[in-house]
Amino acid sequence: MPQIITIQVNGEPFTLPGGSSVSDLLAGIGPEEKTVATVVNDNIVRPENRPAASLEEGDRVEILIFAGGG
Repeated sequence: MPQIITIQVNGEPFTLPGGSSVSDLLAGIGPEEKTVATVVNDNIVRPENRPAASLEEGDRVEILIFAGGG
């Protein structure tokens, strides 16, 4: 049975398989990866680094969606 970890995503608890990356998280949540900014434990994770950015138990992730306006 795979290990399950719990992280915080935008302040809410979220569970996913251990060893998941930021890219895995975004794929599971659904936003288009290029249109969001991701911050893990107060560190910005650039889009090209998301596949290698592993998530661990208790990590705090903020997903920021850019919106145009005027």
